[in-house]
Amino acid sequence: MTENLATPRRDGLAPSILAPTARLRVPLWVLAVSVLVAFGVGWGVASYALPVPGSPAALPSPTETATPEAVDTEDDSAFVRVATRDLDDFDKDLDDIDITLDEDGFWRLLSNVVELNFNVSQLHQHTAPASIDDDWRAGLTQLEKDIDAIESGITAGSDSTVRTAVADARDTVEGLRGVVSRVD
Repeated sequence: MTENLATPRRDGLAPSILAPTARLRVPLWVLAVSVLVAFGVGWGVASYALPVPGSPAALPSPTETATPEAVDTEDDSAFVRVATRDLDDFDKDLDDIDITLDEDGFWRLLSNVVELNFNVSQLHQHTAPASIDDDWRAGLTQLEKDIDAIESGITAGSDSTVRTAVADARDTVEGLRGVVSRVD
């Protein structure tokens, strides 16, 4: 017998996965076309919805702009509140890294680093009172270095390096809490 890999049955063996039965050929074709059409329609809708630069629809209206939480310069309690909240969130993400290390979850560690970077960006958005601004900025710079050390330890596959960097980041967070506590 001439062997043809595309034949559905050869000498009583099960059908080859390279040659689906005729019943399955139509649904696979329909599925492939449906996916292509869905992407095309989605792309068309997304492209159509974008306003042309310079048109009245492209100009933002004053009510549509989102404003960050304002920090009253006379009362710095708002800064203390949001900074403390974000430092608590950073601490929680450091706890998540410890748990993930115990569970050997490499991919989750990478997502934890993304969360830490997001938290630092949130902390950078807060305008610190002038009395602590230099220490606040220095603490955030150190926190970024700690995150880089965590990421380096993850990519090197060294749990001990990651744990050391996490401990350093905890120390930095506690230092930042001390800085925030100095606000009048």
